[in-house]
Amino acid sequence: MYAHLPPLNSLRAFESAARLMSFTLASKELFVTHGAISKQVKILEEYVGMPLFIRQHRSLRLTDEGEMYFVSVQSALQTINSASADLMIQPLQAQTLAINVLPSLTISWLIPRMEQFKSRFPHLYVDLSIGDFEVDFASAKYDIAVRSATSTPKGANVMKLMDEDLCLVCSPEMSLQLTSLEAINQMTLLKHTTRPDLWHVWAEDVGIKLTTENKFGVEHFYMLSQAAASGMGVALIPRFFIEHELASGKLVIPFDAKFTSPYSYYLLTPKSSNLSLKVQSFIDWLLEIFQPYRN
Repeated sequence: MYAHLPPLNSLRAFESAARLMSFTLASKELFVTHGAISKQVKILEEYVGMPLFIRQHRSLRLTDEGEMYFVSVQSALQTINSASADLMIQPLQAQTLAINVLPSLTISWLIPRMEQFKSRFPHLYVDLSIGDFEVDFASAKYDIAVRSATSTPKGANVMKLMDEDLCLVCSPEMSLQLTSLEAINQMTLLKHTTRPDLWHVWAEDVGIKLTTENKFGVEHFYMLSQAAASGMGVALIPRFFIEHELASGKLVIPFDAKFTSPYSYYLLTPKSSNLSLKVQSFIDWLLEIFQPYRN
C-alpha cells in the first residue's frame, strides 16, 4: 500500500536539517551525531534517486527538488504529530479520576503538589477525598486509594510506595528542656490515637524505658503537628508530613533518633489485569514525586 514510503528516521533527519539548514543543529535537536544525520539524509537521497541538498563549504542549501519535498514532508510529519497528540490526550478528556487518600498525606503533602499533576493532565477532572477506612472497590467507586498498614493490604492490586520515617519533634522552646533521650519522661507524649502502641515501639527501638503517664491523644498527624508546635508536648510524626514546619523552625528534631515505624504506605487499585490510562498516568506521576522518600 505504501510502496514509496521512505524510512521515518530519514524523513525526520531531512526535515530537521532542511528547516535548520544545518546538519549540526539537526543532530542536536534529534540527540544524535552529525554523522547520523548525514547518513540518514544520504539514505533518503538514494531512496528518492536524487540529491536534496547542495553541500558547500560550511553551508547547506536545498535543491529545487529538495525545496518542494521539504514542504510536503514537513506537513506530513506535523499531521502525524498532531494526530498522535490528539489520540494520547483524548482518553483523558472529560474523565473523572476518583482518588481517596489518607488525611496525613493529603492535607499538607499531596494537595500542594496536585497543581503539577493538573498542569500535566489539564483535561482530567480529579475528585480527591480523604479516608482511613478499609477500601472496598466494589462498593466505593474509587479508581485509586492510598493507605498505610503494617502488612500488605488484601483484596486489591497493591503497590508499596514507601516506608514511614518517623521523627521525634517538639517546639524549639521545649527542645531546650530535652537534655537527653531519657528526659522524654518529663514531657507530655502526644499520641496518635489510632496507633496507641507507637511510643512503646519507638522507645524499644531507641533503647529507653518510658515511665511518664503524661499523655495527650489526637486522631490525625495534622493535629499532632499543631499540638507539638504549640508546645503541648513531644510527638512522633512522619518526616514527609512536617517538611515545611522543620524548614520554618516551627518544629525541631531534638535528637537524631532515626526510626522506621511498622507502617508502610501502599497504593491500591481495583483488582484488574489492565489499568486505564488515567489511573496509570496518576500512578506514574505519584511514583515520580515519591521517589525521594522511597528506600
